[in-house]
Amino acid sequence: MNIYDKSLNDLCANLQITKSDKEYYKFEKLVTVVNQAYLKIVLKEFNYIKTKNPKKKIVSNFNFLMSLYNKHLREHQVMFLLFNIFETAIRSKAVIELSLKYSSNGNDDWLHNSSLTPNKIIRPLQEAKNKIIHDGENINNLDSFEIFDYIMLGQLQSIYIDFWNDLSHLFLAKTINGINFPQIGKRAFEKTFEEIRKARNDNAHHKPFHKTRKRRHQIIEDIELILIHIGFNLNDAINNIDSQHRIIKLKYS
Repeated sequence: MNIYDKSLNDLCANLQITKSDKEYYKFEKLVTVVNQAYLKIVLKEFNYIKTKNPKKKIVSNFNFLMSLYNKHLREHQVMFLLFNIFETAIRSKAVIELSLKYSSNGNDDWLHNSSLTPNKIIRPLQEAKNKIIHDGENINNLDSFEIFDYIMLGQLQSIYIDFWNDLSHLFLAKTINGINFPQIGKRAFEKTFEEIRKARNDNAHHKPFHKTRKRRHQIIEDIELILIHIGFNLNDAINNIDSQHRIIKLKYS
């Protein structure tokens, strides 16, 4: 059985329909264009709903299934934006802190002047340079923000750890709006960042949250906590992408 037939047969078996079903032709097309991992999830939800409430009237199996699928798609899209917010904020904060520390007075030259560039960043900087050259850009025309855009999230994670002496002050204990936030230590930060990075990579590759990793609310809480420490107001940002906070439920706002 080829992959197309297998997917279609699994769907029909779960929905308990045959080729004679009036919507069969829709499902024939559906299995070729949807995310199969999410499809499997919504088929389980479909079966659970019908089993739990057998009297529930479903006028269109296709429309009902798509409503469940689109719910997960919306969650995926909102989380994608959240990860983007996190990555942008944590990246920009590192650029500001490190450029001010290592550049000559009043300049942004720490990544251009080899006498100022710390050894700890030479490897990711060289990889960034290779990408910049591949894009036909001249690194000498780029500022630190633009250069850091070429640094991958995993490399950014390593930069925070390698430059912990320069960045750890961001994660000291503090009180904001009457809430006490404990210090985030180096090991705790690295572990938290790693969990966020893995979840972000799953999201970027259109995968549902892996069952062996943290649940969505835990990842959101971790992101919120780190962003609070670096002075980013996540509540304002979320209002633009999930105004009713149905998906992103903040703990501290």
